[in-house]
Amino acid sequence: MINRNSLARGVPVRLAVVALLAALIVTGAVRATPAFAAAPTVASLSPASGSTAGGYPVVITGTGFTGVSTNGVTVGGIGVNVLVNNDTTITIISMPPHTAGPVDIIVSHPTEGTSANTAADDFTYIQAPTVSGLSPTSGLVAGGNLVTITGLGFSGANAVNFGGSIVAPTVMNDTTITVTAPAHLAGTVDVLVVHPTNGTSANTIADNYTYLGVPVVTSLSPTTGPSAGGNNVTITGLSLTGATLVTFGGTATAFVVTGDTSITATAPAHAAGAVDVLVTTAQGTSVNTAADDYTYGDLPVVTSLSPATGPIAGGTVVTITGTGFTGTNSVTFGGTAAAITAVTATTITVTAPAHTAGTVDVLVTTPSGTSANTAADNFIYTSGPTVTSISPKSGPVEGGTLVTITGSGFTGATSVTFGGTSVTPTVASDTSITATSPARAAGTVDVRVVTPLGTSPNTAADDFVYGGGPIITSISPSSGAPGGGNTVTITGTGFTGATSVTFGTTSLTPTASSDTSISVVAPAGTGTVDIRVVTPVGTSPNTAADNYTYGSTTRTFTLYFRWTLLVWTGANGASVASALSGQETPPNPATNDVSGIVTAIFKYNNAQQRFEGYFPGSANVPGANDFTTFMQGEAYWFAINSSSGASWTVLAN
Repeated sequence: MINRNSLARGVPVRLAVVALLAALIVTGAVRATPAFAAAPTVASLSPASGSTAGGYPVVITGTGFTGVSTNGVTVGGIGVNVLVNNDTTITIISMPPHTAGPVDIIVSHPTEGTSANTAADDFTYIQAPTVSGLSPTSGLVAGGNLVTITGLGFSGANAVNFGGSIVAPTVMNDTTITVTAPAHLAGTVDVLVVHPTNGTSANTIADNYTYLGVPVVTSLSPTTGPSAGGNNVTITGLSLTGATLVTFGGTATAFVVTGDTSITATAPAHAAGAVDVLVTTAQGTSVNTAADDYTYGDLPVVTSLSPATGPIAGGTVVTITGTGFTGTNSVTFGGTAAAITAVTATTITVTAPAHTAGTVDVLVTTPSGTSANTAADNFIYTSGPTVTSISPKSGPVEGGTLVTITGSGFTGATSVTFGGTSVTPTVASDTSITATSPARAAGTVDVRVVTPLGTSPNTAADDFVYGGGPIITSISPSSGAPGGGNTVTITGTGFTGATSVTFGTTSLTPTASSDTSISVVAPAGTGTVDIRVVTPVGTSPNTAADNYTYGSTTRTFTLYFRWTLLVWTGANGASVASALSGQETPPNPATNDVSGIVTAIFKYNNAQQRFEGYFPGSANVPGANDFTTFMQGEAYWFAINSSSGASWTVLAN
C-alpha cells in the first residue's frame, strides 16, 4: 500500500507510484518510460540584423525544434508566427517592427522548456531612414532646385526617390541630406531616402514635395454672386502657389493664397452674366474651362406661393415661384428656416416649418442676396388639424376596423388617409373623427386628417399597425447559461410594432430588425421558459418552438479513498484546476470543489509511452504537472486523502 504522505517526498516516491500504476494497465505490459527530451537551443540567426521597420523573414538554426508551435517564438518579448521546418530550423515569417538595438530571439517548446538566452540568439535592429521635413517643400516641374532633407538614419544612404525618379544625394551627416530635385510632372510626390542595408524611409506627410506647373482651376465655391460683388469665392485647383493675379471676367481683384490647391478671392463688381475666373503665376495663366465659370446675378424675386396657407404644426409642401433662384441656400418662413427639397432658376420646393398662427413673409436667399418683402410672399399659418391619438392602433390587413381619431382642428375634415389611402370620415366634433381602415399590406402606416386648412402632420401618435398576431417559429440559440447575457434571435411572423419580449415572467425591450426577426439579450433564469412576443395586435401563442432552456449538462463521479480509476465524460478539454475546484465556465451551481482532497492524478500517454501526473497546488513546480486539461474518453487515476470518499459533479459538453 502506498503511503500518501510520501507523495510529497520527491521523485523516488513518484517513481514507485508510476511502477504500481504500470502494473495496473489493462494490457499488463510494462513499458519503459523514455528519457525526457532536451529544451530547444538556438545556434545562429540568418540574417542576424535588419531594419527597425520589420516585415522580413529570419531563419533560426539550432536543436530541439520539433513540436514547437507556430507561435512559440518571441522577438524581444513579442510573439511572432513561425514555420517549423524541421528539428534544427525555424523560419520567422515576418519580423515585427522594433526600436533600434539588440533583442533576444527565444524558442519555447510546449513540454521541453525554453531556449537559453545566449549571444547566438541576439538580433540587432538597425535604424531605417526617417524623413521629418523638406526645405523647400515645392519647386518647378523642370526641377534643378536644391532641396534639404531633415531626419534620422541618413549615414550611408545612397539614393533619394522623388515620386519614382531616383537621384544621388549628398549626405551631410546622419540627420541632413541635400539633393537636386529632378524634373517631374506637376503635383505632389513623396521624397523617400534609400539606405542599401537599413531600408527606405516610410511615406509620411513630412516627405511631401509639390511640383508647380501652370495653374489649373478645378472648381469655384460659390459659383454665383451679386452684381455688386464683395462676396468671398474659394478657388480650388492645382499649382496655385505663387499666384500673382486673379481676374473675374478680366477684372483683377484681391486674393489670398491659402495653399497650392486653394485661393480665396473677393469677387469684384460686374454686370449680370457668366464670366471666367483665371489665375496667373510665374508659370503661366490657367486655361479657361467650364470649371472656372462664375455667374453674376440679380436678387431673387418671389412672385407666388402654392399653397399660401398651412397648419401651425408645419409640414406643408410649398412651391415658390419667381426668378433668380439659382444657388438658393436659404428659405425662411417668418424668420424660421425651411427644409429645401428642390431648386430651379424659377421654382423652389420647401416644407413649411412650424410657426404660430398668423401671416409671415417667405424670403429666398441666394449668393446674390435676399428677395424683397412683397404681398406675393405672404404665407398664412392656421390652426390646422392635429392628431393626438388613435384607437385601436392596429387591425387586420383586410381592413374594416373602425378607428376613432382624437385631436384638434377636425371641423370640415374632407378625408382621412391610412398610409396614403383615402377614406371618408365621420366628423363627430372638432376633436374627434371616426374612419374605417381600408385594406392594406402588413406594416405601420400614418393616419392623417385632411381639412381645408391643411393636413395633420405626421407624428408617432398617428401610427396604425396592419397585420395578424405574432407567431414564433424558431429561436437561436435555444439554450444558454443561467446568468443570461447571450443574444437570442427570434424568427417568425407578425413582429412589426413589437413592444416587448418575455422570457418566462421577465419582460424585455426588443430590437426588431424586420417583421420576421427580433434580437434580444437573454436575462438570467433557470429551467425551461417560454419566449413570447408582444405587439399591438396581440401576443404570440405558446408552442414548443419558443422554449428556451437555462443551464448546462453535468456529470457526477464517485471518488473512493486512496485510488479511483475514472474514464473522463466531463467537458472535453476542461481545465483540471477549474474542474477540481468547481469553477468551470459558464458557472454552474451543481458543480463542487474536491481540490482539497485530491492529492494526485495520473494517466498513461500512449503516444509518448510514458506516465504523466498532475499534482494540485504544484503548478509552479517545474515538471510537476505533465497535463493540465481533461480529454473525453481518456482514463485517469485519482488519489484522495478522504477516507469517506466523495461525490464530484462537473460540467459536460
